[in-house]
Amino acid sequence: MNKLLMPYEAPELFLISVRVEKGFAVSSDIEPGEGGGELGYDETNIQNRECTMKKLLIIATLAAVGMGACSKDDGVSAPEDLRKYVQVTISENAASDETRTSVDGTTTSWVAGDKVAVSLYNGSTTEVCEFTADRTGATTTFSGSVPVGSYTCAAAHYPFCAATFDAVNKTFTHTWGDAYCSTDLAAYDFMFSTVYETPFVVDETTTVLPIALTFRPLMARIGMKLALGANETPKYVTFTTDDNVLPTAGTVNADGTFSASALTNSLTVETDRKEFTVGLLPVGVVSKMSVHVTTTDGMTYSDKSFQLAGLKRNTHYTMNVPCRTKRFMLTVPDGVNSKYGTGTYGDNGFFQVEPQYDPESIFDGWHFLRSEIKSDKDAADGDVLKNRNRIQLQAVSLGTNRAQNGAFVTPPIQCDGTKTVTVSFTAATNKLTVGSVQYRIGVTNNGADISEDFLRSFDNIQSSLEGECPWKHSGSVSRTHTFTVTNGQRIMMKVYSSGGGTPCHLELADFTYTVE
Repeated sequence: MNKLLMPYEAPELFLISVRVEKGFAVSSDIEPGEGGGELGYDETNIQNRECTMKKLLIIATLAAVGMGACSKDDGVSAPEDLRKYVQVTISENAASDETRTSVDGTTTSWVAGDKVAVSLYNGSTTEVCEFTADRTGATTTFSGSVPVGSYTCAAAHYPFCAATFDAVNKTFTHTWGDAYCSTDLAAYDFMFSTVYETPFVVDETTTVLPIALTFRPLMARIGMKLALGANETPKYVTFTTDDNVLPTAGTVNADGTFSASALTNSLTVETDRKEFTVGLLPVGVVSKMSVHVTTTDGMTYSDKSFQLAGLKRNTHYTMNVPCRTKRFMLTVPDGVNSKYGTGTYGDNGFFQVEPQYDPESIFDGWHFLRSEIKSDKDAADGDVLKNRNRIQLQAVSLGTNRAQNGAFVTPPIQCDGTKTVTVSFTAATNKLTVGSVQYRIGVTNNGADISEDFLRSFDNIQSSLEGECPWKHSGSVSRTHTFTVTNGQRIMMKVYSSGGGTPCHLELADFTYTVE
C-alpha cells in the first residue's frame, strides 16, 4: 500500500461572531436590617448590582498537519486529529492575586494551564476534547485537538473534570461531593457554556473551530470576612443548615436552571485567611444557616446564625462573621478510643495523640501524662463515665511521689489582650475505697516548652484552683472554673491527691472551655 503525503498549507486565522453575557450581580456590604446587602434573611435583603465581568468568549483555531492513517480504497492517508486553538476573553479588570481562573470578589482572570472541556456531538456520540490555556491574563488562547468529522452541536464547561454534557437534553451533570468547598475556586468553580446548535464540519483544511460559545458561572460566590484578632489564625470555616439544602451534585440546563440531585447540611472550607471568597452551588429553599469558625488553637466561634433565603447563580454576596465568643468541646474520634482507651495509661507515660488516630486534628497541641482517652471499660469495673468524650487521669497512692499523677495541658489559647476563660466538665472517680479525689487546674505561662517534666510539676499551674470529685458510688458532679488568660497561655490539670491509700482514676467527661 502506497502512502501519499498531503501538501502542507499555512493555517489561516479568522474571527467568528461571539455573544457577551453580563457578569456577576453583586451585593453591597450593608448589614441585614439596613436595606439589604449581606447574605441572610430574605431575598429582599440582598442588594444586587452588576459588576463588569464580561462573558467568556471562545474561539478555536486549528492548524493543518500531516496525516498518518491509510485508506484501503485509494491509498491516501486519512487525517488524524488536528491541533486547534480556543481563545477565551473576560473583563479587562480581572484579578490576578489568587490562583486560578483567579477570583477576587467578582472578577476573574485566566491562568496558564487552565483546562476546559469542549464537547462535540456528531448526532450519535459526544467527543470530549481537552483545551489548555496558553498564557495568563484577561485574554488568552486555549489549544487542543479535535477529530475531523461532522457535528450537529457543541458545548463546553470549566474546569476540565468528570462533568458530562447531554447533547440531546442540552444539560450538564456533575458531582462535586460534600468536600468541594474551599478557597481554591479553581478546584470546583463550575462554568458552563451556551449550546452551539448550528451543524458544522471539521476537515483537514479547518483552521478555526466554527463555533461560538459563551461561558456562564454556576456558583453563588460569597465574600467572607472573619473578625478574628491579630493573634488568631483561622483553620477552617463550616457552613451548617438545619435541613439538607446545600447541593453536592446536580444538573444545570443551558439556560442556567440548576437542579440538585444530592444534598447535605454541612460544608467545610479550609483556610488560613481572614478574608476570602468561596463558591456554593445555588440554593432555592429557605433554611437556617450557622457559620462556625475554627481557629488553629482548636477553638470554634459559632456566633453567626441567620435565615438563608437562598443562593442565586452568578450572584455575589458578602458575609461578615463577628467572632465574639469561642469554645472548645471535647469530641473524641473513634480512632483515639481504640488506640488510647482502656488501660493504656499504664504504658503510655508522656504522649501526644498520633495524627492517624485524630483525622480532624482535635488534639493538636495537647499533651498527656499517665492518661487515657475515651475508655470503653465496663462500669462494673469502676468507670463511671465510660464511653463518654472523656479524659481519665491516673493517681498514685497517698504518700508516694505525686509527680507521677496523671496530667494534661491544652494547646496555647489565641487571643488579644486579657480574656476570661471558663472551664467546665463532669467529674467522677473509680476509687475503690471511700473518699474523694482532688485535682488542681489553672493556666500555664506563655510559650511553655511542654515536656514530661513540665507535666510532672504542680508549680507550672498558675492562678490555680483546686477541686474534688466524689467516690464512685456517689456518682458524678459538674465542675466549673474561671480564669483570666493572655495570648499563648494553656489550661493545665493534674491529679493532686487520691485521699487514701489506693490508686484511682479521675475521670473528666465533656471537657469544655470558653474564651470571651
